[in-house]
Amino acid sequence: MNLTLAICSIQEEKEDALICVSATHVSLICTQKRWRRKEVKKIMKKKLLALIMTACMVTTMFTACGKADSSAASETEGQNTAESNTDEGNTESGEKETIEFWDMIWGSDADAYEATVREICEQVGEEIGANVEVRFLPWDNFTQVYLTAVASGTAPDVGTTGTTLPSQVHMMGGTMNLNSILEDWKAENNPILEAIPQAAFDVQTFDGELVAMPFDIQPECITYNEAIFKECGITEEPTTFDEFLDVCRTIKEKRPDIIPFVAAAGDHEVHTLFTYFCMLNGTNVVTEDLKPNVSSPEVLHVCELLKTMYDEGLIAESAASMTSGERDSTYVSGNAAMIFRHNLDSSVATINKEVWDNSRVMGLLKGPDTDTPVSMTYFEPILAFNNDHPELTKAFIKSYMEHYKQIYVTGSRGTLPTRSDWYSDEVFNTPIYNDLTEKCLPSMQFPTWPVKGYYSAYNQVEGELLLQSITQEILMGNDDLEGLAKQTDEKIQKALDEAK
Repeated sequence: MNLTLAICSIQEEKEDALICVSATHVSLICTQKRWRRKEVKKIMKKKLLALIMTACMVTTMFTACGKADSSAASETEGQNTAESNTDEGNTESGEKETIEFWDMIWGSDADAYEATVREICEQVGEEIGANVEVRFLPWDNFTQVYLTAVASGTAPDVGTTGTTLPSQVHMMGGTMNLNSILEDWKAENNPILEAIPQAAFDVQTFDGELVAMPFDIQPECITYNEAIFKECGITEEPTTFDEFLDVCRTIKEKRPDIIPFVAAAGDHEVHTLFTYFCMLNGTNVVTEDLKPNVSSPEVLHVCELLKTMYDEGLIAESAASMTSGERDSTYVSGNAAMIFRHNLDSSVATINKEVWDNSRVMGLLKGPDTDTPVSMTYFEPILAFNNDHPELTKAFIKSYMEHYKQIYVTGSRGTLPTRSDWYSDEVFNTPIYNDLTEKCLPSMQFPTWPVKGYYSAYNQVEGELLLQSITQEILMGNDDLEGLAKQTDEKIQKALDEAK
């Protein structure tokens, strides 16, 4: 459904502007010339904010998107969106310029995360000689909030985002070239260049320009309860799809009261689940030359793996509708031996210390069609938006990348920084982190591999969950794998055609 509302007409300096808010975007249309970002802010900030909030209230009834519970985060957003009295462009009087920074709630403890980020931003602000305004966003509808801001000329200077947003903003012409930061680090012989994996830079590079700085690694993996493994007589981790199935069968036989393996196919995690096993088999749903690939023998072998798990009761019976929250609670309560998700963090210990103490990350399984499985990994970015002070913006990102380690120490962020030179810090000295760095990170690649970077249609493939139907159908007993694969390829081809 596309709700397009002509909100109002604003006249300034004899130029008319029409703001159009739809279910997915806000457009600012000027009749004579493109308004500068600063002018748009001065003229429209208060009116536009009210209009966008109204539009988002309407469209939220029809769209939903989120990665975590946003109730606490929503309260946080309200506390952090007050307008500043600082004029970000006023340097004539000697006042500092202002960097506007939007940050997602990345930590499991929102209060701890926010306090930590504010301290980091204060340090960065002092280093670059600027004021830093921080606004914290909830995950619900964050993509819509960002795209609305870009289209209306009210985007922040910098923001942390989901992994695919930079590609969308780049197509809108709203990004900034960050290559000079890499050149500065090279001139300084800064070890950060060697510490960040090349794959992390590659996925946010478009037309030769790095448009977002990768700061965080979210590795997808299978975590298992070592105590349950030992109880069932399993002394070694499986290394292939077949060995994995045998481990599941052993657990089902020895411990019929628990579920061998839990995964979520009932929400956005379904895309990650299907793609993860494809990459373990050295393939993906789209080829390097941008052709649908679900009907290939390699992807069909992944379908057969999921079908076997369902047929033999090795995966949760409700996997097709299971949400990520239900999946997590099943494992953390001790009712499952293995779980697929990004890595667990120490917050699990506050719920079930025994499970946390016995949790280990499994090494990469090798599919039947490859000798080199690939570890599916999300590289979370800091995105720079086009603005009136690009050098100050780049100085902020450079400094932030040199000082943000504290979000993992006191900010409850439970993943890993892209900076491997920090991994020797005590906070990362846990079995989970040690397993990740040893077993998963050496083979990590972004979810669109082997395509280099996020192709245009990926936003539709992932965002519209084009892999959901095939995964859910298999996990509900549909035996027509080739038919399901053909239908999925047709959907992907349509998305590829529409993106041209």
